[in-house]
Amino acid sequence: MSKFIYIGKEKVKVSEEIYKEYYRMDRRERYMEKDIKVGRIVVNPEAEKVEYIQSKEDSINRLMDQGTDFNDVQMIEDILCDKATLLILQEAIAELDREEQKLIEDLYYKNLTTRAIGKEIGVSHMAVVKRHKKILDKLKKFF
Repeated sequence: MSKFIYIGKEKVKVSEEIYKEYYRMDRRERYMEKDIKVGRIVVNPEAEKVEYIQSKEDSINRLMDQGTDFNDVQMIEDILCDKATLLILQEAIAELDREEQKLIEDLYYKNLTTRAIGKEIGVSHMAVVKRHKKILDKLKKFF
């Protein structure tokens, strides 16, 4: 038994395998173009109910009408970049010697001033600033 498919207005003879694949692709295309995007109404005459079933594809407008807030949602790419940057920073800090790690900890985690750190370790605040710049240059090489 011969199988045919229509390409435009032309009837083309094809094998059973191509016929099945063509109609599988055609059904998928109809699903993607219509079924997934269109809601439907289901009528239950016994219960005297009419129910609207939403489409499988949500529009941003409908979600916003329902109260979904997209203003503060961070893009997944941004989250991944932030995590990758943090991982690189952690590895870079681990490569610093103990004094350098302590300076970074005092400045960024304990929020101490360069003057307070200088007084604590017995050097001028300008020496602390220079050490800090040197450490930042080391860390920049990792990025």
